[in-house]
Amino acid sequence: MSAVIPGHLAKPDPSHMVRFYDEDSILLADVHEFADEALRCGGSAILIATEEHLDALLPLLRGLGPGRDDRPWYSGNLITLPAQATLDRFMVDGWPDEQRFLASVGELVAAEAQRSPPLHAFGEMVALLCEQGMHDAALRLEELWNDLIRRHGFKLLCAYPHRVFASAEQARHFRCVCDVHTHFYATAAGKAPDIADSALRAAVWQQKALALENEVKRLREAESTLRRREIELIDFLDNAAEGLHRVAADGTILWANQAELQMLGYRYDEYVGRSITDFHVDASVIEHILDSLKAGETLYDQPARLRCKDGSVKPVLIHSNGCFEDGKLRYTRCFTRDASDRVAREVAEQQRERLLRELERASQAKDEFLAMLGHELRNPLSPIVTALQLMRMRGSAETERERAIIERQVDHLVRLIDDLLDVSRITRGNIELKVETVQLADVLTKAVEMASRLLEQRSHRLTVDVDRTLVWQGDPVRLAQAVANLLTNAARYTDIGGQILLSAWRDDDEGGKGSDGTIVIRVRDNGIGIAAEMVPHLFELFYQGPRKIDRQEGGLGIGLALVKNLVELHGGSVAAASEGPGQGSEFTIRLPALASAELVAAAHREEPAAAVAPGDARRVLLVDDNVDSVQALAQLLTAYGHHVEVVYDPVSALRIVERFAPDVAVLDIGLPVMDGYELVRRLRETLGEHPCRFVALTGYGQDTDRDRSRAAGFGQHLVKPVSPDALLRLIEEAGR
Repeated sequence: MSAVIPGHLAKPDPSHMVRFYDEDSILLADVHEFADEALRCGGSAILIATEEHLDALLPLLRGLGPGRDDRPWYSGNLITLPAQATLDRFMVDGWPDEQRFLASVGELVAAEAQRSPPLHAFGEMVALLCEQGMHDAALRLEELWNDLIRRHGFKLLCAYPHRVFASAEQARHFRCVCDVHTHFYATAAGKAPDIADSALRAAVWQQKALALENEVKRLREAESTLRRREIELIDFLDNAAEGLHRVAADGTILWANQAELQMLGYRYDEYVGRSITDFHVDASVIEHILDSLKAGETLYDQPARLRCKDGSVKPVLIHSNGCFEDGKLRYTRCFTRDASDRVAREVAEQQRERLLRELERASQAKDEFLAMLGHELRNPLSPIVTALQLMRMRGSAETERERAIIERQVDHLVRLIDDLLDVSRITRGNIELKVETVQLADVLTKAVEMASRLLEQRSHRLTVDVDRTLVWQGDPVRLAQAVANLLTNAARYTDIGGQILLSAWRDDDEGGKGSDGTIVIRVRDNGIGIAAEMVPHLFELFYQGPRKIDRQEGGLGIGLALVKNLVELHGGSVAAASEGPGQGSEFTIRLPALASAELVAAAHREEPAAAVAPGDARRVLLVDDNVDSVQALAQLLTAYGHHVEVVYDPVSALRIVERFAPDVAVLDIGLPVMDGYELVRRLRETLGEHPCRFVALTGYGQDTDRDRSRAAGFGQHLVKPVSPDALLRLIEEAGR
């Protein structure tokens, strides 16, 4: 640099740099690096430049990629101001006003210098003043900048294009500009300005030499950085966990990383250089992929199947887009992800859905089968119940005992059918209990009676040891059913002539303070015993242990599951024990002597209906193709004083209904020619305004059956075998 000219400004400290340039690209690169140096370490950068230069600088500063939440990558604070607008804020009559400069620029510099150093500032306002012919004003502005540098200690870079010092008059200002800066910032070599002063020309050449030296140094550093980043990029791509490959426009594989090769099992030379179509199993898929990429589309999660070296096929997902130059595809960038787990999950899900559909169909088929089974079982039970009611009315003492036995067995059979129709109801324990206070010995006597036929057939010796003073509160029918199941189970799995013990007692020790104790009921046999691995499963629904070929008495696997649910409904428990095969077995029921408050919503037994007075007799139409059932029911209703008309098919019912004008019509659903749903509609039309209660009498008793009969026009839905007393009360209510 030339010596300081008297009267000119001294070089300030710490740093005031100047950049002389011919090409904007050189300036922008240096300003970018200058600002980047401060921003990268959390400092501030103030850029006061022309709007054209700001438009070019901002993308460069943000070009290294966005940060999180769309924020810039750098942690520092970037402030940009348009140079001309900033000049207008403090220039007065062509001269920089110091107070306005400090208020507009000085306060901003002071705040940023204090906030988080370092602070780098770049200004083009002096260049604008020179281009407008105000070189002295530019030097005054440089002096104001130097004052700020001394106060706040920051770096300032000013920039002048060589053209502003092109004339001899401007040569003096060039040397003054050089003198007010600490050093030249890196600049590119260019043509020397046409300045007559040889000293100034030497200064220019000196400045260009220094700039060239700095430029070479900077280029070397950039080359080193470029090589380092290239190595990092190669390492990143080649060792990424995701499969990557690049494909030429004609389909040739140009490059693949290690993850891609390992996924498919190929060596580099076995994969790269071949056509991508060689590895795709489905020709139509790769054709679609290549056509889409050539059309400029981007593919996400494109399913494909690739052929591995070992001959296996691997499902993958492909992300890909193309690189275009002059509108032509040069190559495609492809990401390949192993989708084996995803495909396996999808297959498993499809299998699961298929199994669920099969289970639903099986469940529906089971429900339909049970409904039909219940219907077929109830049909013969209906006339039996009605015949028993007639026998009771006639009051024959000679058959009283036999009739009572039949009634009890029919009651049990009806309840078992109800349980069978809804197995899920059994497993949920959703069975209505009728709580009574009874002698336990009477309940167990009924249980023995229910199992006596099988006990006699197999010539077992049954010993009963029951405390006859025991009183128990609960549903006697359900408990008798549970104990009878245990006795039946013991009889089945004990060889002919075996021994079975039924015992019951009160265990006051288990009752606890304030309780009436626990009732213990035990069934023990000397039969085939139970293997240890079977014991935990005995009370599961439909579970059956291995049976010999001659053991044909085995049940359906419902009995013990029903015992468990019935006992637990009473708040009790049941357990099984055996010392092993051939050592017999023991089943123990424990029940609270008194029912809980929830169970003591005891259902009272309804009194049998009495014969009606002549004035209360009703006209009843019975339609059923089960002759025995409907005739027995007609005899019962006639015995109670009602007027009954019986027909066995829908056509006959339609022929007589208008003449007979019934008060109550009891219709079977499963009729020939025309079902009960259609018949009730036709009968309603025929009777018109005549009041008549329509009652559905059927073997189908599920909720869907009741909903359908209600929708068809029935006012009541009764399930076979119907309680005669319930039907009689319903008929009496029809006339009220």
